[in-house]
Amino acid sequence: MEQILQRGYAVADGVRIRTMVAQGQKWQLYLTNRNHWVLVATAELVQFWTQTYGMEKGIFQKLDAADYFLLSSPDGYLISAMEAGPYPQDSRQIEAFSLTFARAREQYPQESFQNAIYLEAYSLLLPTGEKTEICSPDVVYGRWLTGGVQVSICQLERVSRLLSWLPRSILQEYVRKAGFDVPGGKPGVALAETDRRGPGPLTLKTAESGEFRLLGRPELERFFRDNILDLIQNAEAYQRMGISFPGATVLHGPPGCGKTYAVEQLAQYLGWPRFDIDSQSIGSPYIHETSRKISEIFQQAIEAAPSVLVIDEMEAFLSERGNALTSGLHHAEEVAEFLRRIPEAVSKGVLIFAMTNMVDMIDPAILRRGRFDHVIEVKMPSADEISALLRAKFQELPVDETVQVPVIAGVLDGHPMSDVVFVLREAGRLAVKSGLAAMSQACFLQAMEQLPDGQKRNKIGF
Repeated sequence: MEQILQRGYAVADGVRIRTMVAQGQKWQLYLTNRNHWVLVATAELVQFWTQTYGMEKGIFQKLDAADYFLLSSPDGYLISAMEAGPYPQDSRQIEAFSLTFARAREQYPQESFQNAIYLEAYSLLLPTGEKTEICSPDVVYGRWLTGGVQVSICQLERVSRLLSWLPRSILQEYVRKAGFDVPGGKPGVALAETDRRGPGPLTLKTAESGEFRLLGRPELERFFRDNILDLIQNAEAYQRMGISFPGATVLHGPPGCGKTYAVEQLAQYLGWPRFDIDSQSIGSPYIHETSRKISEIFQQAIEAAPSVLVIDEMEAFLSERGNALTSGLHHAEEVAEFLRRIPEAVSKGVLIFAMTNMVDMIDPAILRRGRFDHVIEVKMPSADEISALLRAKFQELPVDETVQVPVIAGVLDGHPMSDVVFVLREAGRLAVKSGLAAMSQACFLQAMEQLPDGQKRNKIGF
């Protein structure tokens, strides 16, 4: 295979090819003058990765007048050929690879990944299909960690000596994350159970008693019970089935549909510390600063685990790469930081929710299973759901016999839950102002007259 990109080829403004560092039958790997890694692959190989290994479309860009596609990695992130490098230079790269390696083995247990290409920014291991002598996964992993030395990770003493710059305790942790047993340590299976559980038992730490309730949202309540609370409350039974912790969840829907409220209620019921990522808390004009802040919040949530981490307005950070590069508002490095940290945090006992009003803008790599296991649409509450909420509230609040729940719910049908709360509060205020002992239908009708129309309605999450 002849060299496809020549020295000086412009990958982007100021970024040019310096040298080719590795190649296979259908791919070539280059280093640029900015120390970026550039992968060129045949159309056939790119199609193979997309159809067989779940790589999202659009990562590679087609080269002009050639049957080849190009991928340029964000600054600081590896593209590595397992057989030829480049190999890890720091502990962060080893940790990121270990998590990717474990997940890849879980998804494709028949693969050794000996001839794979590792895309750190996308947490992907992509086999090239080239035929060579097959090595076992422990040798593939050990070889990559040690810079090409043919050594099994089971020979931990030897690997530790080869990686003398990495503390042995840290190496053992990464080996467990990669899914291998550590001699003298706790066994690792895919992602070690000890890593998944995080510090301390995953039990409810709350004064709340009884079942979890999400008034007016029965379907979302059922989802939380079945896919989150049941896994936490019956952890041992699920662990026997290889399920250790609830996966991350995306809640998407229009403003005011109840996404924020639902997560707040669940976090309060669990009694776990909550951490938030939003544009105000981590936004920065400096790309590396934003990524650093993202990493810091993830680390805080991991150290406090079991905990809840909420990514609000996720489209601000995780929009599709094509949109990000076009608009200049978002950066591939930020996306890569989330790609790397989400599975790690889940494995340590962090319950992750991301919320968005624009799910179509989200990078497909983020929505792929293994990062967010569930993508749930939260619609505006129906009249039946509003009726259920009102009846529950009326058991706690004074109302008289004139109040007609179906009429009130019919007027509020299609309104955000924040409007329902406003009407309840305003009807109570009007009752007190009128000297009434209980809220009447007239109070509710007067309160609903103050609601703005659909065009002017405040977009406040509930």
